[in-house]
Amino acid sequence: MSSPDVSSVSIPDVGYFSRQVLCREGCPVHTDAGAYVRAIAEGRYEDAYRVARAPNPFASICGRICSAPCEMKCRRADLDEAISIRALKRFVCERYGAESGAGHSAEPERQPGDGSGRRVAVVGAGPAGLSCAHDLALGGYRVTVFEASPKAGGMLTLGIPEYRLPRRIIEAEIGAILGLGVELRTGQRLGQSFALEDLFGQGFEAVFLGIGAHRSRSLEIDGAGLDGVLSAVDYLLNHHLGYRVELGHRVVVIGGGNVALDAARSALRQTDGPPARGGGEHMQVAMDAARQALRSGVREVDVFCLEDLQEMPASRPEIEDAAEEKIRIHPRWGPRRFLGQDGRVAGVELTRVESVFDKTGRFNPVFREGSEETVPADTVILAIGQSSELSWIRPQDGLEATPRGTLVCDSKTLETTRPGVFAGGDLAFGPRNVIHAVAEGRRAARSIASYLGEVETQASRRYRATILPRRRVAEGLLAPSRREPPKIGVDRRIGVTEVEQGYPEAAARRQALRCLECHISPVFDGDACVACGGCVDVCPEYCLSLVDSAGLPQHRALESVLKARYGTLPVAGRFAAILKDETRCIRCGLCAERCPVGAVTMERVEEIVL
Repeated sequence: MSSPDVSSVSIPDVGYFSRQVLCREGCPVHTDAGAYVRAIAEGRYEDAYRVARAPNPFASICGRICSAPCEMKCRRADLDEAISIRALKRFVCERYGAESGAGHSAEPERQPGDGSGRRVAVVGAGPAGLSCAHDLALGGYRVTVFEASPKAGGMLTLGIPEYRLPRRIIEAEIGAILGLGVELRTGQRLGQSFALEDLFGQGFEAVFLGIGAHRSRSLEIDGAGLDGVLSAVDYLLNHHLGYRVELGHRVVVIGGGNVALDAARSALRQTDGPPARGGGEHMQVAMDAARQALRSGVREVDVFCLEDLQEMPASRPEIEDAAEEKIRIHPRWGPRRFLGQDGRVAGVELTRVESVFDKTGRFNPVFREGSEETVPADTVILAIGQSSELSWIRPQDGLEATPRGTLVCDSKTLETTRPGVFAGGDLAFGPRNVIHAVAEGRRAARSIASYLGEVETQASRRYRATILPRRRVAEGLLAPSRREPPKIGVDRRIGVTEVEQGYPEAAARRQALRCLECHISPVFDGDACVACGGCVDVCPEYCLSLVDSAGLPQHRALESVLKARYGTLPVAGRFAAILKDETRCIRCGLCAERCPVGAVTMERVEEIVL
C-alpha cells in the first residue's frame, strides 16, 4: 500500500465525532438521519419518527419529495450506494406522522421562549412561511398567515403533482401547524389585498415574506404569444386547482428540470374532467377517466432540453420515471421559434445545441447553424425557470431587490433592508427544494424572536460518550444492496394514483441495517497503546495506518498535543501514531477486538442539548 497522506491530519476535539455524522451535517435542518435509521433497524418506529420530526414540521412531505442532501453525504455511498434515508423517513411517517391518524403523539412541545402573544405576520403559506409560523407559534407568538391563492401549501399544493405528493399529506401537515393556533387568511394577495405597510398599521410587529417563485421566465422568440404556448407554472397551478386546460393530442415541453417533467407527466395524465381524488370507487373513476383520456386526449408528450441527459437538472428518478411512462426526452435541442395557425400554436422549430456551458462553466448555449427541425404541437409548455413577483414593492417599503429578482437580505438572520421585515425561501434565494425553505423559515423565526427582544438563550451543549463493551455489527452488513421503494406498474400510473409506494416493514428494516452507524467510532487511548499494529492489520477497509510521529505535519494544535504526550516534539524513529481515514471506516469494531491491551474502544458519541 502507498504511504498515507498526512498533509491534512487533525486532532479530534470535542465536536469531532459529532461532525462525523455526515448525513446530519448535510441536512439543512440538521435532521439526525443516522439516529432514526438506526431506530428503524431496531424496530423502534415511534422513536424514529420523533427524531425525524423534531427539526422538521414537514417530515411527511419530505419523506416523499425531498432532494435528500443527506444521502449525497452518506458515507455508505463510498462503499456502494447511500442509505435510502428519504424513503425510510416516509416509512416511519406513515406510522406516526400527521397523515397516520396516530394522534400526533410525537409532535414537539412548546419551546422555552415566550412570545407573550405578540403579533407576527407571515406572507405566503408555502413551506418557508408555514415553517416560520410553526416555530413562532410554538414560542408563544400570535401568527397570521396571508396567502394569495385559495389553498395553503404554495407550490407543494399548486406545483407538485398529486402522483408524487398526495394532497391528504399536505393537508394533514398544514392542519397540524394551524392546530397550534396559527391563523390562515387565503385570497389575500400582497400588493392587491394589502400593502406591506398595512401589516404594521394592523399591529403586527414583524413580517416574514415567503411568497415563493410563481412567475415563469419567458422566451423572447417569434410566436411566444400564440395561444397554446403556456408556462409550466401556470399550467400546473390551473391543473391542480381543478381548472380544465385544453391541451390537444400532442404536447411539447421545453425545459430539462423537475418542473418540466412534472408538467410532462401531468399532461399525460390529463383527463376530460377535473382531477379525481380519493381511494376505492373514486380511484377507479379516476383510472377509467385517465384511460379514456389516453384514448381521446393527450397521446404524445415530448420534452426538449438544451442539456444532454447527464447535464439535465432534473433528478435521475424523475427522468427514469418519465421514460418508463413513454414520455420522449430529446436532449441537446433548443427552440428557435413557435409556428402558428389561425392564432394558435401548431409546431416548434428547434435547432441542435453544440454546447450548453462555456469553458468557465457559465451558461452560454451554442447552437448549430443549419440543423433546424420542426415538430408539430397542439400545446407548448415552457419550463425554463421561475422567479418571484416583485411588482408589489413600493418605494416606501424600504426593500431592495437583486438583479436575479430576489430580495436583498442578510444571509444569516434573513432580515431585509427594512428592519422588522424578513424573507426566506424562493423569494430570498431563488427556487430550491422544500427542505431548504423549511430551514430558512425556522431560521427566520429565531431571528424574529431576537428582533422582538426575546433573549436567545444559548442551548447548553455537551457530548456523551457510551462505551460499547462488545461491538457487533449486523450480520452481513456489507451484503445487502440498496433497493428503491416499490412503484406501481406503468399501466396503472394514471390520474392521481401515487407512483412511489412505501417500504414494507421487512424491507425497511433490511435497508436501515445498511447504515454504517457513524455515531459510533473507535477511540484510541495513546497512553495504553503499545504500537503493535494489530488494529492496522485486522482493519478490513485499510482505514488505519501506523506512522512515525515525527513525520506528521507540524501545526500549533498538533505540536501542543505531542509536547503534552512526549514532553518534547517526537524524534524520528522513536514514537508511533495511529492515523485513521474516516472516509473508509465502517465501524465494524474489529480493531477494538484485536487490541491486546484494550487501547481501542468502540464508543457511541452523542451531542446532548440541554
